[in-house]
Amino acid sequence: MPSFFRKIFRSYGLLVRESRFLKISLLIFSLIWSGALIIFFADGYYRSKGWAGLVDSLYWAMVTISTVGYGDIVPSSYISRIFTIIFILSGPILLSLITANIASIFVERKLKEGEGLEEIRERNHVLLCGWNENAERILEGIFEKMERSFVVLINELERDEVQSILFHFKEFGLKFVRGDFIKADVLLRANVKGAKAAVILADTSSPRYHIDKADERTVFAVMAIKSLNSKVRTCAELINPENKEHLLRAGADEVIVRGETTGSMIANAVAFAGLGEMMRILVNEEEGIRFWKIPVGSRYRGKSVGEVSQQLRGKYGALLIGIIQQVEYIRLEDILSEDMTAIDLFIKRKFEESGKDFFSEKKRFKYIINPSDDLVLEENSFLVVISHKRPTEGKIMDRIAINP
Repeated sequence: MPSFFRKIFRSYGLLVRESRFLKISLLIFSLIWSGALIIFFADGYYRSKGWAGLVDSLYWAMVTISTVGYGDIVPSSYISRIFTIIFILSGPILLSLITANIASIFVERKLKEGEGLEEIRERNHVLLCGWNENAERILEGIFEKMERSFVVLINELERDEVQSILFHFKEFGLKFVRGDFIKADVLLRANVKGAKAAVILADTSSPRYHIDKADERTVFAVMAIKSLNSKVRTCAELINPENKEHLLRAGADEVIVRGETTGSMIANAVAFAGLGEMMRILVNEEEGIRFWKIPVGSRYRGKSVGEVSQQLRGKYGALLIGIIQQVEYIRLEDILSEDMTAIDLFIKRKFEESGKDFFSEKKRFKYIINPSDDLVLEENSFLVVISHKRPTEGKIMDRIAINP
């Protein structure tokens, strides 16, 4: 459906959900039918025209209350003429009232959007929880790699900062929800139950929370999101690598430790001239180089890495650099340590109290970099390649994004 018609239906749905609009509409509807029935019986249309006269009566009521008044149907009885006077006087008042209410509803909605108080009704969207100096770059990457993705920001930035971000990404229809992303009511307002993925950043958006508490809030955010929707794929950013184990126990699907690769890149840059710049170009996907993910499926199942690598190289100029293999589903016991620390017991108790099975569909992956040519590919695996152009083959291609 074209975006123009989607906006029309969305606006109409907004009006229908407003009780005051429905009350005024019901009042006008009742008035029109009352006038039509009075004309129908008082002027004898039911005898002279039968049920066709009811159509004429409705037509008269519509053109009279809307102040159009063509004059092609004229009331003849005293009762109908008295009611016509009431119609003529009340019509402009009611129409002005409903117009003013429609305007106020949309203005109120716009104000709520600006303040981040609007409830998100879209589905299959991405939540970006928190904000820091890398957030804009992450947003650009999401919009580039996850085509037609709808993103909702959840943070406590100042209004001016939020407006600047929304304006910068206005072509992507970015939405904003104000509040603390570890609270259930805020996540529900962002429609976490309809989201497909969530990115939790090391948050610096609110002066109320010190940066030292960022990792703790990230862990709580993952737990809150998973408790509301266990199918949301979560990618979380950490500052302290020592907290990675706790975050994985909380249910995070992907964990990115800030600065984790910096030391290796600096060491390579010092040891080998030009290698650091080469790594930077690859990581930042400069010069048109992109990472892509290809499901093995039935197309490549049973074939060797060497054979598939030659096909991809010859057809798309793509270089196969790794394989992601799904090995088994993860269990709660797998993420808890054997000595069951206080944190482990707390996490286990929270999962048990929820009464939900968060791990029945929790996948575990094995990552193979530079696989040997004789390795046979399995169906439940993905190929990771780099190339300048998208190696499309029907609908089996998908860019590497939050979902592996």
